[in-house]
Amino acid sequence: MEALRVFTLGDVKHSAGLELEALPNYLRAVELDPNFAMAHARLGAVYGNLGQPQMSEHYRQRAFELRDRASEREKLYIMSHYYADAGQLDKGITALEMYKQTYPRDSIPSNNLSSIYLQLGQFENAMQNARLSIDTDPSSVSGYENLAAAYMGLGRLDEAKATLNQAFQHNLNLPILHIQLATLAWDQGEEATMEKELQLAAAEFNGEYSVLGFRAGLAGARGQLKQARDFIHRANEAAIRLNLKESVPLMLAQQADLEALVGNRTRAVTWASEALKLSNSPLVETSAAFALAIAGEEKRALSLSRDVSRRRPNDTMAQFVDVPLIRTLIELQHSETAKAIDLLDTAAVYGRANSGVGYTRGWTYLKAKQGAEAAQEFQKILDRKGWYGVDVLVPLSRLGLARAYALQGDNAKSRVAYQDFFASWKDADPDVPILRQAKAEYEKVK
Repeated sequence: MEALRVFTLGDVKHSAGLELEALPNYLRAVELDPNFAMAHARLGAVYGNLGQPQMSEHYRQRAFELRDRASEREKLYIMSHYYADAGQLDKGITALEMYKQTYPRDSIPSNNLSSIYLQLGQFENAMQNARLSIDTDPSSVSGYENLAAAYMGLGRLDEAKATLNQAFQHNLNLPILHIQLATLAWDQGEEATMEKELQLAAAEFNGEYSVLGFRAGLAGARGQLKQARDFIHRANEAAIRLNLKESVPLMLAQQADLEALVGNRTRAVTWASEALKLSNSPLVETSAAFALAIAGEEKRALSLSRDVSRRRPNDTMAQFVDVPLIRTLIELQHSETAKAIDLLDTAAVYGRANSGVGYTRGWTYLKAKQGAEAAQEFQKILDRKGWYGVDVLVPLSRLGLARAYALQGDNAKSRVAYQDFFASWKDADPDVPILRQAKAEYEKVK
């Protein structure tokens, strides 16, 4: 009975979006009753939401092993999380649809379906399920979060903003919702509003960690690499204080990607190597492999991609997006553009929400001297910048567009696109290699 009592307390916090606060309750529940299937399942879900994939997998697996001790509704919850959170998206969707049909008054299946559809870039489906989740449970924090994200993916930014304000009217004053509003403000050039929302997010319990992560991404998107590195270090310190240790190597690997994309190859390899010293999780290996492939460390990148493929044989994104993307980047090192385009075909189907897929397609077409096709890919990213938010690939797509127009011989459009890139990077560090290269290119189309 005591295990159930503390589990219930955890559920109250979890339902309100207070994941870190719910963790001690769920951990206490499994300590009191090691065979408590739903407590293990909740831990899997909470650790997943907190970006701790290995801890999440551990508890999901244990919940799955104990599922025969659970009720029918709990079994559907356990099975749907087991498949969906492990990346088996088709099985996850099937299990969640069964859950939704069997228990139509439960908001969880529609909310989790919305999360999957967001991953797949199926924003209409995500929107419909998020709306249903909120209709079923108006206090669902992640319901509002998902609905706002779906509107952002559809380019309906005013509706995204209205959704988030609706959440605040229900007293759901959480950092993630303020950060979504900050993202919208950034996209619309409202710097003061963005700063206001970031301050509100930081003032909430444990909000500083999320804000530091946002600021690291923001600095990267502005070409301010020195600031980005500083914010990454500060975010890592905050993660350690919160015992979110798996976040540290992942952020290091993501910084490696940024360094590689802007041409800092040596730094990229250093950051990737540091990340891999701390973790061999598939997410870290994937992110590090991207950086290593761009930096020309193709043997290491290929080895990592093979390891991810072996360890995640049923993971939709790993098999159809991440691994092909790594191999594409390796092929591009040898100017094998035909092979690269072929590898990207499957990724394009599953990776609609992934800026890296579109950017790499654009980059590949540039190398293949197919300017019109490259321009189309870069423009798609710019058209959906509200979804991508503080992503360095948004300003880099402006540069890609400039290069694509130059390839087509349209110097007038190329000049405008270069100027747009320079404007977005007006405060960038002057020594960033890709910026220096862009300025040299611009002289040729003036």
